[in-house]
Amino acid sequence: MNQMSIAEEVVPESITHLAVTDEVIATSVTTEKSETPPQPGTFTYSAGDLLAKKPLDLNIFCKNYPLNSQCTNQPVTTPATKPEEVKPKPTEEKSAVPAKTHGWAITPEISTLGIGAAVTKSITPNINVKVGVNGLGASRDARLSEVDYNAKVNLFNVSTLAEYYPWKNGGFHLTGGLVFQNNSLDGSAKNGQTVTIGTRSYNIGDGPGSVTLKAKGSFVNSVAPYLGIGWGNAVKPDKHWGFSANLGVMFAGSPKLDLIASSSQDINTIPEPFRSGIEARIQTLQNDLEEERKKQENALNWLNVYPVLSVGVSYQF
Repeated sequence: MNQMSIAEEVVPESITHLAVTDEVIATSVTTEKSETPPQPGTFTYSAGDLLAKKPLDLNIFCKNYPLNSQCTNQPVTTPATKPEEVKPKPTEEKSAVPAKTHGWAITPEISTLGIGAAVTKSITPNINVKVGVNGLGASRDARLSEVDYNAKVNLFNVSTLAEYYPWKNGGFHLTGGLVFQNNSLDGSAKNGQTVTIGTRSYNIGDGPGSVTLKAKGSFVNSVAPYLGIGWGNAVKPDKHWGFSANLGVMFAGSPKLDLIASSSQDINTIPEPFRSGIEARIQTLQNDLEEERKKQENALNWLNVYPVLSVGVSYQF
């Protein structure tokens, strides 16, 4: 009886355990079978429970599930992205900054018109105007009609010119304008020499019976036209320094030469009859000098087209 009682107590306990176990398993199985697979663009009931516990960010949700019914009227926003900054490469060279210029330039120059300078102004991209001043005073020895002279050259020129550049960015140009010139040559025959002029001989000096000779030369045209060509633009845009060279001609007219003879003594201090003899001799010398003057003017006639060559370095403001 006791054994039976023990068995009866054990068996129900085991059955009860098994029944619980089967119920759990059954419940688990039943739950799995009742679930339906989620459709695209929808969420399950269990997912809805989770979303209910946490606020739903429709922007993120609709971005991931754009076909969901919750996203039909929801505008899709695209987050603004900051433009990416382009940094220059370390090895990339920076372009040079153009020089700031104002179309005015000054050009110191050396030319056959003397040493001087010119001021240039840009009028259009193809046309410049220029005003220059040149001068020179120099002493040198000269020989004229077999007579040696101490000569002094005086140059003074004011030029007003226009430059035309056929190619806007090129340096070649054509130049034209006027030159106001006052160029001259003064000379005195050296003392102590005996010269033959015409058919007679004369002593040059300060002593009794000696004579003095003077020579003066100039050009006929005080306002001379000028034509030339050149290279270089003193007022080229965005450029401070420049070099220029010009070659042209000045139409100064035929040179004019004067040869003047005089007595080395004051004629008023010489008593008669010697005074009349000296005056007659000076007049004969002057007549002979006139023939020499004509010969020399013909020899210098090539200077009526005076060559002008100039070079200079310019600076633009």
